[in-house]
Amino acid sequence: MKVRTQIAVKTANSGIRVVMLPDILYLKSEGRYTIINLKDNTSLVACKNLGIYEELFKDINFVRIHNSYIVNFQHLNQIIRDSGGQYCVLFNDKIIPISNRRFSRVKEHLHF
Repeated sequence: MKVRTQIAVKTANSGIRVVMLPDILYLKSEGRYTIINLKDNTSLVACKNLGIYEELFKDINFVRIHNSYIVNFQHLNQIIRDSGGQYCVLFNDKIIPISNRRFSRVKEHLHF
């Protein structure tokens, strides 16, 4: 089986862009579009919904942690739990919520 290292992203404004998977921090749903946030602090608006990317990344280090977010766990720094819920903190200090429903999957992915 060939390991995927990059994807081609059809963007809303600039055609097709090839993105290296390690460069992706997280993906965020925006209706029928997906915002792909990169480690160089740029983002792409992709013409596919988040569910397509969830299926595409299901066997690699990306985890759907919320209805609106998929995180590249390669960039995960810590998990925080407090009275307001639980959150992923990425290496760049970006904080992303983890839904209660998906928290067990996060722990399973981390072998916790």
